[in-house]
Order: sequence, then C-alpha cells, then structure tokens
Amino acid sequence: MTQPFSAMPSMGRKLATMILRICALVIFLPAAIAVAQNASMERPQQNSSSGVAPGSSGPQEFDPRDLSGTWRGESAPPGAVSVAGSTTRNFASYDQKIPEPPLTEWAKQHLLYKSISHDALDGTRAPGWNLPGHLCYITHTPCFVADLNGVPVNDPDGEYPGKDCEPLSTPAMYDYPGIGSMEIIAAGEGDRIFQLFEYHREWRTWWLNRDHPKDVDPNYEGDSIARWQGNTLVVETIGYNGKTMVSQNVGHRKSDAFRLVERFQRLDHDHLVIDMTYYDPKAWGDAPWPGFHKYYSLVPKGDFQEFICSPREYQEYDSRVTRLLQKAPSK
Repeated sequence: MTQPFSAMPSMGRKLATMILRICALVIFLPAAIAVAQNASMERPQQNSSSGVAPGSSGPQEFDPRDLSGTWRGESAPPGAVSVAGSTTRNFASYDQKIPEPPLTEWAKQHLLYKSISHDALDGTRAPGWNLPGHLCYITHTPCFVADLNGVPVNDPDGEYPGKDCEPLSTPAMYDYPGIGSMEIIAAGEGDRIFQLFEYHREWRTWWLNRDHPKDVDPNYEGDSIARWQGNTLVVETIGYNGKTMVSQNVGHRKSDAFRLVERFQRLDHDHLVIDMTYYDPKAWGDAPWPGFHKYYSLVPKGDFQEFICSPREYQEYDSRVTRLLQKAPSK
C-alpha cells in the first residue's frame, strides 16, 4: 500500500494512468535496458536538442528566468533512456546516492517513527532482495525490512506523507511528481512567485524582495525567499513546524529547524530540473544532505482536477488494500 494509491477514490483517472505506465514499464523494460547500455546518462546542456518541438527546425526559444507554466514530473532526466535505474527514481527519493548523515542522539529520541509504509533508501536488506527479477523499487517488492536507524519499513500501518489527510509539505511533496501537475505563476507585481500543486492542493509563496522574518511563525509550508544566481532560482525555506515527513523513504520527521534549499533551472523550453539540499541541525548537526533531484516537463495548461482529501475514503480504501495484502499468497 502506498500513499498515491490511497488517494484513488477521488483520483480514479490518475490511478488508471499510473497503472498503464507501470504495465508499459514491465513490457518494454528489457528492450530499454538493452538500448541504455549504449546511451549516455548525462544531463544535456541548456538549449540542447531535447527542447526541439515536433516538426520544428531547431530549439524553441525560451527565457531561462521564466519558470512559469504547468509542469509534470517525468521518469528520467531529459535525453536519458528510461531504464530500471531511472524510470521510477523520479518517484520519492530513490535516485539519492548520498547516504543520510548520522542522526544526533536528540533526533533518535524525538524524531523517529515507529514504522513507515514505504521502502527505505538503505538499511537491513529484505530476504531475497538480490534474486533474479527482483528489481528494487521497480517491482514494488521490499528491498529492506528496516532503515539504517532500525525503523521498520514496508509496514502497511506505518507513516507516509499525507497520512490521514495531513499536509504533505516540502520536500515530501516532490515524492509524487507524476501524480498531478505543478504550476508556477509569477505575480504581476514582481515581488513573489507562487508554486501550486494539483495533488493535495497545496501551494507556496516564494518572496523575491525580502528576507525571512526575524520571528517566523512555524507552519506546514514554512517561509520561502528566492533570489536569482545567474539563470538559477535559489529558494530557501525555513520555519517548518516539524510535523511532517522528510520523504516517504526516511524513517523520521523533520524538526522545526529543518531548512530546504532548492535550485530551479530551466534547461530548455520544455524541461525544468530542481536540485535540493536538506539541512537540519537538530537531526544531523552541521552536516547537509545534498543530492536530491527532480525532473519536470512542460505540459499544456489545463484546469487542476479536484482533489479533496477525505479521511473516511482513505480509511476505507486502506482497509480494503490491507485485507488484500493479508490474503495474498506469499512467494
């Protein structure tokens, strides 16, 4: 059971689309892997051919400082072949190669969950994780039984972002870039930028003309300020209330000292990349946790579909899924 599936009662069409994508992955994965062996996985440079529109004679012009538009998460970096190592790794934080910094003793006492419902990024391996056909994170079969801090994982009753209709907040909001669109809108006054998420109907404001308040009122989305460094928009967020998950793969919540730094770069007309670094002195001391990436493609503008989080629907669906899992024969 995963959080996106538990939203199915009010997002039937999106779930159907996701199921079709998974089926396509299973069918075409072997061929994609064969092609990928000779393909470069490097990120293309700005204004590369990945921005060429069908039927056009060259790259489309774009303003690298204009991030406005409707964006949807894609399965691989622009120019890369979608293979097992990249297809689902825009999902949650499974592309993270940098280990989490060691937790402080305070964090071990105050931030750890009893269990989480998704797989960990590292930890105690699950039996059979390396058997043929078991592609971790791809086949949705467990890779771990506990994370590096001993928190049980893959527990249907465990914590996950947005459980019981709680806000997702960032960076956990980026766990599901392919479910619902993200829209970026620049205010006409030029003093702020709005970031809207279709999934869970959450939004943020990035202030361009001020610093953080001296006394930030802690809240779910925090306080965000932004500045341009060349053609990269750097967004810094503090003031989180410490009540939400870092990611579905991390077995502890954020503290109220958590700080998120995002770097938004428009690679070409149709592609946007977000690089993220996490800081939390209460959890990791002075050590940052960099290396998080999200890839988005420009999509036609359209109305957001209604997403109303109903605790009753969540509970009913989770109960049905739990019963099915309990009845499923073990392999």
